[in-house]
Amino acid sequence: MKFVKNRTFRTKVSVELPSEDGFEVQSFIGVFKALSQDELEGRRVGTNDEMKAFYADVLIGWDGLTDDLDGKDEPFLFTPENRDALLQDVFVMRGVHNAYIGSLAGAKRGN
Repeated sequence: MKFVKNRTFRTKVSVELPSEDGFEVQSFIGVFKALSQDELEGRRVGTNDEMKAFYADVLIGWDGLTDDLDGKDEPFLFTPENRDALLQDVFVMRGVHNAYIGSLAGAKRGN
């Protein structure tokens, strides 16, 4: 094992989006910063603002997101502004939260 002080990880973020037939699951790959025990200790995610601030700190990139611009799917590039816009979506926020917490808890991938 190699010790890495500032560890990052990639994991699948599954997002259940409303559709005509109920919900459909779409996904992307999130790139996250793994916080240390001390960094996690003082963080709260009890309110909406606390949750947005927390994930603004730990969501540091992504792959597989597109933006529908004028009917064309274009890559949705990672920028602080795009991250903040993405985290405004309640369905995406729930998927990001579940992916991050699941990874920290050691949940099996693909569930």
